[in-house]
Amino acid sequence: MKGKSYSDNALGMDRLIDRRDFLNGVSIGLTAAVAGPAMIAAAEGATSPRQDEEGYYPPALTGLRGSHTGSFETSHTIRDGRLIEGRQTGEEYDLVVVGGGISGLAAAWFFRQSAGPDAKILILDNHDDFGGHAKRNEFDLDGRTIIVNGGTLNLEQPTNYSTVARSLINELGIDLKAYHAKTDPMVRHFQHNGYEPSTFFDQKTFGVEGLYNKPDDVSWGEYIEKIPLGEQAKIDLIRLYNEDVRAEALENLSDSEKKKKLALISYNDYLTEFLGLNPDVLPFFQAKTHFRFYMGPEQVPALYLWQQGGYPGFDHLALRPTAMISPLHHIGGPHHGREDEHKERSIYFPDGNATITRSIVRQLIPGTIPGQTLDDLFTAPTNYAQLDRPENNTRIRLNAPVVNVAHLGDPATAKHVRVTYMRQDGPSTVKARNCILACWHMVIPYICRDFSAEQRGAMKYGIKAPRVYTNVLLRNGRAFEKLNTHNIHSPGEFHTTTSLHPPYQVGSYHAPIRLDEPVVVKMHRAPCKPGADRSTQLKAGRTELFNMSFETFERNIRDQLQRMLGAGGFDAARDIAAITVNRWPHGNAYLYNSLTEPYHWCFYSTDDRPCVIASQRLGRISIANSDAAANPFTDVAIDEAHRAVREVLADRYKLSQT
Repeated sequence: MKGKSYSDNALGMDRLIDRRDFLNGVSIGLTAAVAGPAMIAAAEGATSPRQDEEGYYPPALTGLRGSHTGSFETSHTIRDGRLIEGRQTGEEYDLVVVGGGISGLAAAWFFRQSAGPDAKILILDNHDDFGGHAKRNEFDLDGRTIIVNGGTLNLEQPTNYSTVARSLINELGIDLKAYHAKTDPMVRHFQHNGYEPSTFFDQKTFGVEGLYNKPDDVSWGEYIEKIPLGEQAKIDLIRLYNEDVRAEALENLSDSEKKKKLALISYNDYLTEFLGLNPDVLPFFQAKTHFRFYMGPEQVPALYLWQQGGYPGFDHLALRPTAMISPLHHIGGPHHGREDEHKERSIYFPDGNATITRSIVRQLIPGTIPGQTLDDLFTAPTNYAQLDRPENNTRIRLNAPVVNVAHLGDPATAKHVRVTYMRQDGPSTVKARNCILACWHMVIPYICRDFSAEQRGAMKYGIKAPRVYTNVLLRNGRAFEKLNTHNIHSPGEFHTTTSLHPPYQVGSYHAPIRLDEPVVVKMHRAPCKPGADRSTQLKAGRTELFNMSFETFERNIRDQLQRMLGAGGFDAARDIAAITVNRWPHGNAYLYNSLTEPYHWCFYSTDDRPCVIASQRLGRISIANSDAAANPFTDVAIDEAHRAVREVLADRYKLSQT
């Protein structure tokens, strides 16, 4: 089937969609390099009202979210070398936390536990909502609210969480075992009701266009015979999935030697150079690694994909399974997708891990989110006006990018830290006895000059992986029903995965469950540059996201959904009710990769890794983030927060003894 071309009007580009990436017709991102602090503050004020204003409710905003307009321009200004001085507010805190993501919120939680409920804590965040990557999107259609994650999706392998991480979740009132037992069937609702995964082959990549389902009772061989690939590619793929291939160069090696060799070659090279397959098979796998590894298998070690499972070609090597405690099991933190290692299913909340961040905030600042239990949390709205009240011992100040953190004196002897941040009315300064930087490693060298050149260099080493979580509200899901699919892999498309958000029925929240009702379609994009080295790919993806307008996203979304679902009666102009694009140019923590970096960095927790050097405490400043462990998981963010607070408390004890 030849691919169709659709006009803007046919796709509904003239329909009313909120566009929040432009201010007065000029892209803030493009002008940030020449804008002064006053202009940046004015821009933020125009796009982000004060959090105590009536109607302030970020989860309901559509258009460009994630790193939204107004959240990064000030940071880019100071990145370019501008130091900003602020007016003294007279505020003084026991702890100032820079960053309101999971690490920052967990740090405030742990500090208050030890320092007591009277401890004065201020959390500053550059976004208009708390949670970092763990935010939620809300859609309202005909009076019905539907919630979905706007970033961090799930809890992976929670049985492997540390005592610290598990204890925090338990203290929040979340019974993971009971919740998982209740919701796991909901997560797999569509699979259990006969809907099939499918692949969309596009004209540009494969020469023809069409959607092909993969039923469970159809073998890979039968499926491959039907899909639009060249004859040699089909022959080789069938051999591969039948495990009728051999990497003879590896067969006489020991188990550990095989694994080390697989760690040093990409999956693409393994397929073509070691298994001897035709390169025409590679497009079939090109985007399968995007969700877990943010780029194609030309930059993913073959060993990582053997361990994750689901990738063919390894059976004949008879590799020993990974033990629960081993170098391959997240000791060094390189393998995203760890629940697959021991077939443990992840835990999913309707709004992703925003459930965790909202639970923390509800207990840190009473009155912000009503209710007491997990069941009443999902539908409870956040009262943002309560987050930064003078009477609160813990306060969260949004739309407040930090521009300068400095000790008041020599870091070795200083008693306080000065923290300057930007708001609508200009830069302001507060004083803190301790500061925890729970922001990204790459930001810290620009907001704090107190660290050594070596440590600042280590902070700049890792490049966070850019990614996009797009949520599209459809008036109904009938096209998915007619096509009998719930999850579409699209290796040549703008978004490489598309799936129906599960119909959660938890507590007081009841999502629509029938496909003649509204549905949220989740689409994922890992912007990368296939064929380039990993660093180049990550930088290219980051630049792309900062410069791409919502209109470009929207055009691609509408066109892709129309071509994939059109045969099921889908009409983009009629059926799309809302679009929220959660772009994260600085997305997941940098993962060490055995193709390009020292082997031991990837598999062992050695102190010479840049993440360890970067996260060392200096004076009254500690660092807490997932970057500090080169690991993007929620439990790691919590563990790093706990480590940072332990450093702060140790320092407080030393001072009390002098």
